[in-house]
Amino acid sequence: MKNKILEAKTQAQKLGVPAKIQPLPGVNIAFASTGLAALGKFTFNEATVKRDRYQYKIFKKNQLRGGLFGKGMYDDLVGEGWDEPKELREQFKPSAGKRLIDGVLMVTASREDHLKYQANRVKEYFIKEPGSGDADTYRISNDPVLDYGDQHGLTVIFSFGFEDGISQPLIEGLDEVAPKGKEPKAVKSGLIFAKHDGDDMNQPEWAEDGSFLVIRELQQLVPEFEKWLEDNKHNAPFAASSDNPKEKLAAYLVGRWRNGTCRSIKTPVDENPHDDKDASLFRSNNFDFHPTNKHDRCPFAAHIRKMRPRGDLEHDHAVIIRRSISYGGEVTPEEKAAQKSDDENERGLMFVCYQSDIRNGFNFFTTRWASNHHFPDRKSNFVGEHGPGIDAIVGQRLAHHPPRSIGLPDGKDPTEARIGLDRWVIPRGGEYFFTPSIKALKEYLTGPPDYPPALADP
Repeated sequence: MKNKILEAKTQAQKLGVPAKIQPLPGVNIAFASTGLAALGKFTFNEATVKRDRYQYKIFKKNQLRGGLFGKGMYDDLVGEGWDEPKELREQFKPSAGKRLIDGVLMVTASREDHLKYQANRVKEYFIKEPGSGDADTYRISNDPVLDYGDQHGLTVIFSFGFEDGISQPLIEGLDEVAPKGKEPKAVKSGLIFAKHDGDDMNQPEWAEDGSFLVIRELQQLVPEFEKWLEDNKHNAPFAASSDNPKEKLAAYLVGRWRNGTCRSIKTPVDENPHDDKDASLFRSNNFDFHPTNKHDRCPFAAHIRKMRPRGDLEHDHAVIIRRSISYGGEVTPEEKAAQKSDDENERGLMFVCYQSDIRNGFNFFTTRWASNHHFPDRKSNFVGEHGPGIDAIVGQRLAHHPPRSIGLPDGKDPTEARIGLDRWVIPRGGEYFFTPSIKALKEYLTGPPDYPPALADP
């Protein structure tokens, strides 16, 4: 499988074109901290373990580092974060104080027949849980054997109609393509993979080549988003006077036009890049946000600028690799007419990302950047005392936080234009996992438990 992917990438590089997806299904498995504890490979009882010299020696050698992984997403983003418990799906909430998700198996494919075949193959290595009336409840068999695949990131359209997956980080030693022009430099692989250069977590030996996985369901209110754009298209300076004010306002919020072209890239037809025949601009990553004291092209708080503030920060120090998947159908004619989402016809994004440290990855992006009205930093002199604003797409707020708003360019210095935002993305919950290497699956994780159940259980 790897050889097929490498062959396709090499051929594409020779031709100077993007590599095409190869129709190769993949399977991945990852464990929550509760799942590792069920295997006897993780303990929540650190204080007790430290009192036993033998157990503490094992703890120091084999325990995964990272407090948020041990907590899980619910305790992190409800207990200390900004998730609203009543909005979360029941399967993501603890029951009787216990988390319900121990692990995840992901089956991916570009063709439906491949997906069904691979999913059925996975189920062949599971046995029906005795006494359960749920036909989809299984327990792992004694000797599962899975084929593992690898697929590179793709450009996809997420529910709001914007091309996504364009600006993935290049990884040193893994990506053969060298960055050009203003494209961000490749980052150390240790920002994604455990025990690689750049990983400061001091993980155990068995965790090498593994990565922390975050899965988070984000429901997206598309009709409401389109209605807000229509209602506010004449309230945004520069957008109101353009040929297509609604689309330009949308591009200000995201930082890209819907075809993928970044607002920081000058196009021959700036107001409507859909008329631009240079398709390479649609997926271009050759830009930054200089000059950083102005946001006349891409607002300081635009989604892509919040999530990767190239130029505003000198280097990438918080990095994730995204592998998200959209879910749900197209907006129905009835929803368009009502300008309101149908509760029975949900759509959104199953957000998936990898990193070597959840706190410096997903958690950092969510709390320090997206939801921080004053990030990018030191912009008050250019956008006013209220700061750049919140990320219109994924930013969160609590009741005592400032109202959702974003500063927009208006030709003044400092700019004064600011527009209030509605909420179009509702977090429905998720979980934190660790994805081990195949070697770890075959060796350490199938070995005898490190802890007895009394020490491993939460």
